[in-house]
Amino acid sequence: MPKRGKKKPRKIKFYKKNLKIPEGQNKLLRQFCKENLTTENKVFRKALREFIQNHAHPVMHIHHEINANQLSLFDFSEEEDQTQGTRISFF
Repeated sequence: MPKRGKKKPRKIKFYKKNLKIPEGQNKLLRQFCKENLTTENKVFRKALREFIQNHAHPVMHIHHEINANQLSLFDFSEEEDQTQGTRISFF
């Protein structure tokens, strides 16, 4: 059987964002990047990542209650058969 090739790495999506800063902050940013041997994009990404980790709240999913008349076709737990009075199991 022929050997399979390597899988392609998953393509990562990137999004472009525009940011306007004053001239004074731009000078400070360039000076900071030069001193720390980094780029402006890396500084922005790191600052944004830290801000999101400290301030983002997890989204709470709302679970809707099931109506009493809802048909439970896919409920695979053990149920009691109403007609015979015996327990049936789907597994």
